[in-house]
Amino acid sequence: MATLPKSASVVIYENENREYPTETYLVDKSTGTIQKVGGGLEAMKQAIEIILATERYQNQIYTSNFGRELKRLIGKPPEYVASMIKRRIQEAFSSDKRILSVNDFLFDTSDQGTLKCTFEVKTVYGNIPGEVEI
Repeated sequence: MATLPKSASVVIYENENREYPTETYLVDKSTGTIQKVGGGLEAMKQAIEIILATERYQNQIYTSNFGRELKRLIGKPPEYVASMIKRRIQEAFSSDKRILSVNDFLFDTSDQGTLKCTFEVKTVYGNIPGEVEI
């Protein structure tokens, strides 16, 4: 015997990749005000910065597919962090169809207790450098 009537159409969870708009408000970092409406490479740079600055699951305004998961890597051994950071950065960008790939990961541990990771994000508009620090 079924627990729900046959007429009930309940969707528990659907994971969907959303297509984000290219045209957006571009913010002037020095003043924190909206500079203009734009798109293309400039908007993509801003989107990448926002994704890298947003910790996943921390803000209800964003879906569970948005942002990065790096907070839990703090305090872990550098070898472990370096092995995990590549996958987590690629996952952070996987929901945006404008991002084609993330490559050329370089790790720098010259500062004691800090791991700096630089990489290149290949988008439909061109390549954009990225950087995170843990």
